[in-house]
Amino acid sequence: MQELYSRALVLDRNDINEVDGMIVFFTEQYGRISARAKSIRKPTSKLSAHLQPLSFVKVRCIRRAGPRDGFGIIDALYDETMEHLQTKKRHDLLPLIRFLSSATFDLQTDHQLWHFLIRVFEKKYDPAHVARAALKLFGVWDENALCAQCAKSPIHVFHIQQEKFFCNSCASQFHLQDVFPLA
Repeated sequence: MQELYSRALVLDRNDINEVDGMIVFFTEQYGRISARAKSIRKPTSKLSAHLQPLSFVKVRCIRRAGPRDGFGIIDALYDETMEHLQTKKRHDLLPLIRFLSSATFDLQTDHQLWHFLIRVFEKKYDPAHVARAALKLFGVWDENALCAQCAKSPIHVFHIQQEKFFCNSCASQFHLQDVFPLA
């Protein structure tokens, strides 16, 4: 078994069955990790409150023995050193979190991305420029981009799966969870 311990930002939380959940973290030491949280939906769960999206935590996970078992969460505690960031009040960053959850891969460390996230939560970026800064970090931002469908500007969203930019009128055909708004 492999044990991992790191500070992390909770990116996503999905129900697996009646009581378990799958938590997606972006960790300081290991990059993105998807881990199973046993009994997280039970009323007596001590982990549930800590494992909400936009929460900074200190997490301990183990990789189970089987190749299909993946990671399991052993412990997660609210990271008090990040309390000043008031992450729970930053609902404006949910599109960024959704983008990171789909644009990153498990166990690919990215210290530059971790520090970018800290700076974003410290409000060192103008909210209107966070999306562009994130796309620059991933190497997909194009200052002269045109809509992939109608070739007009200005562009308003980045489609996550298609990896293309779209104007406001063309973007109206997509679900909100599929696009990353640029302003």
